Amino acid sequence: MFVALLVAAHLLLAGWGAVRQSVTFDENFHLPSGILIASRGELRVSAVNPPLVKALSGWAALAAGARIPDSLGSGEQGEVGIAFMRANADRYQRIFVAGRLVIVLLSGLLALAVWRWARRLWGARGALVALGFYAFAPEALAHAGVVTMDVPTALGFVTALMSWQAFVIGGRWRAWTATALSLAYTFFVRFTAVFLPPLLLALTLEPFLRRRVRAPRRVWLGYALLAVTTLAALQIGYLGRTSWQPLRRWRFESHAFQSLARRAPDLVLPLPDTYVGGFDRQAVESQAHATPSYLMGELHADAPLAYFPVALAVKWPAGFLAALALLALYGLRRRPRLSHALWPSALVVLFLWIAMFVGRLGIGIRYVFPIVPALAVLLGALASARRGDAAWWRRAAVALVAVQAIEACAHAPWHLSFYNLLAGGPERGQWIVNDSNVDWGQGLIALRDELARRGIRRVHLAYHGTAEPSLYGIDYVPYLGGAPGPESDWIAISSYYFVGLSQRMMLREGRTKDALRLDFTPLWKRRPEAMPAGCMLLYRLR
Repeated sequence: MFVALLVAAHLLLAGWGAVRQSVTFDENFHLPSGILIASRGELRVSAVNPPLVKALSGWAALAAGARIPDSLGSGEQGEVGIAFMRANADRYQRIFVAGRLVIVLLSGLLALAVWRWARRLWGARGALVALGFYAFAPEALAHAGVVTMDVPTALGFVTALMSWQAFVIGGRWRAWTATALSLAYTFFVRFTAVFLPPLLLALTLEPFLRRRVRAPRRVWLGYALLAVTTLAALQIGYLGRTSWQPLRRWRFESHAFQSLARRAPDLVLPLPDTYVGGFDRQAVESQAHATPSYLMGELHADAPLAYFPVALAVKWPAGFLAALALLALYGLRRRPRLSHALWPSALVVLFLWIAMFVGRLGIGIRYVFPIVPALAVLLGALASARRGDAAWWRRAAVALVAVQAIEACAHAPWHLSFYNLLAGGPERGQWIVNDSNVDWGQGLIALRDELARRGIRRVHLAYHGTAEPSLYGIDYVPYLGGAPGPESDWIAISSYYFVGLSQRMMLREGRTKDALRLDFTPLWKRRPEAMPAGCMLLYRLR
């Protein structure tokens, strides 16, 4: 009963966010790509992410009445997104909500995976605590309500580790089948899946050293077969579109693939062409100095090492942070079994290492999202009721779940812009970390409602996003700099532009050619009249 209630609460809160948020920045690339995959088998648009989840959301959007535009322009993901937006202007939000509901359901599956893994490790009470921490995690609620790959990626990693652990210890082929499906699924979701096979191999050593493996030969056979099934699945999923060309015939953009081609020019990758090309493009975005990072009011060429520790400290709920501190104390005093804590801990370490030392994309904590369900599983240890555990460990854990739930619900449905009380909420938190941590273009519906409540018919607008604001019924004058004209006495500003970050702006005729950096320093000392969705700042000009 409690499991059903917690999962239902998670689905309702995530669904609420999915309905109330306007289309976010990356969604305008992902969903049109998914619609093209689902309707035409077109895999080349927005190939920077593999196709499976995009296609699932695309099928849902088609069922909701999505139209395919007559022309896709050059095929570049931004142009395709604009073409879809114009072709579906009268049903724009509806088709995105339909696509988002797929991610909501996947997050529900992830919640159940957290519960099941924690139940195996810590028992029934520990599983409920773990589920509670995931169900009311604002970051989980935020990314469950948008068509992006963060929640699906976490689902793949968690289920793969959980299943492989069961196979290594128990040796049952049913667990291996679950691992093979999870691994193939993860490779169809995100390119970070390449880190999963080495992680599985490294974790396999622990039960071998402790002599807890029932069928050692079966484990190594199973591991070898994972390579076969995953490669075969990629060929099937990408419709067999593999040229089998040596690397010297490719034209790579990223330093990593260029270096590989120089070292092994005759190497033939047994991977589909679109997969390799998308991986190459994604690697470009992870190169040094490719994507600037905003931290503590300053712009950095790369994410500083402090970026993710600081960002997590202000973006995670106080209840969750307190629970992690309590878990550290529990670990020191009660020393839970290493074999139980190792596997979810390895997932945390892996993604922090990728984010801080490999990708260094300091534009949002969503890049380390899989550590949220992994930490939730670990927090179940507080309620494991091991022999000798005092009851207050469990009671404290339940109390902190309740605190986190109150924090999450108080800011709902604007989960994306959540900052904890220590950070001062989004009004102050936006100056610590910005970008997709707070403003991803999700605030147009909230802005429209705020304007209607105040009787404001027209507004100057500096909007950061890829949706065109008039689709949401907003009569606006684009603010491109200088003194605002007499058309309105009000100005609404996306937090992204407000703190001084630059990006191309979406206008009625399309995005501006160049990125805009707008000066709002005269407004910095003023409190806004309102902050719709926690990401838009509304000011009276006169």
